[in-house]
Amino acid sequence: MSKLTPRERTTSRFAGLFFAAGCVLVVIFQATIGLYFTRHYFVAHFLLGLFLPFLFYSMGGMRLTFWTGMALTATWHFGYEFWEDQLGRPIYTPDWDQIVSGTVGLVAAWATYHAWNRHLDARAQSKTAPRNSP
Repeated sequence: MSKLTPRERTTSRFAGLFFAAGCVLVVIFQATIGLYFTRHYFVAHFLLGLFLPFLFYSMGGMRLTFWTGMALTATWHFGYEFWEDQLGRPIYTPDWDQIVSGTVGLVAAWATYHAWNRHLDARAQSKTAPRNSP
């Protein structure tokens, strides 16, 4: 992993900037409307699902690092919601708004990943395609 291709370096930078933008967005939301322990807490779950996989993706810019990030984010999110969060409650009552918003965030992360790779594939193809001369 020490020798990254130009595409992996570009992707790694993009993922790092995307994650940093997500952190800035979370700080802005926390400072203005408040996220944690408010009625807007589901937004924090969405943003976690959307941006956290890109922290891992920025570590290598490869498919493996993205899917590792997705798996770890999903494990952390769903593990917390379905198990850890329930330990302090007298009865099992999942927070469906937070579960669904985290799931939507993970789907949005996949869509962003997919769009980015399609963009890079199209760009690479246009560079290698023969040019028609009149």
